[in-house]
Amino acid sequence: MRSGGGDPFAANGAPPATAATPTTAWNPPAQDLAHQPVTQVLQKVTEESKALIGEELQLARTELTSKVKTAGKGAGLLGAAAIAAIFGAMALTAAIILALALVMAPWAAALVVAAAYLAIAATLALTGRNQVQAATPFVPERAVRTLSDVIQRIQSAWKRGESRP
Repeated sequence: MRSGGGDPFAANGAPPATAATPTTAWNPPAQDLAHQPVTQVLQKVTEESKALIGEELQLARTELTSKVKTAGKGAGLLGAAAIAAIFGAMALTAAIILALALVMAPWAAALVVAAAYLAIAATLALTGRNQVQAATPFVPERAVRTLSDVIQRIQSAWKRGESRP
């Protein structure tokens, strides 16, 4: 919906009571342009096109600003959730250590939990490294191969004097 324009009908489908109020949406010309000089018609079309493009750009700017603000708020909430999750994980770690301390020395319980976390971290790091190595180099290899093939075909056709590769 264009800014300032709007639906020409009310929610019940009836035309609004003040249908004569101008809107910023396109309105048909009040005068018949068929009998106007071409230069005036083109000038009017140019002016109305500029106005419409300006309105559409303003609408797009407004929409994008709103979306960016909403996304920024969402990112902030995600950050806060991550911090809360870290605190929860620390409390869970303390609970695990205290539970293990019932059956072993507290220092040994902390050492077991730390070793488990380090094993998980090492596994994740190795898996991540392997995936990054599989994805590098960041070059579209198939596209480069295809493009190289096309270039070679064009060069060989050029040498042979053909018009098609």
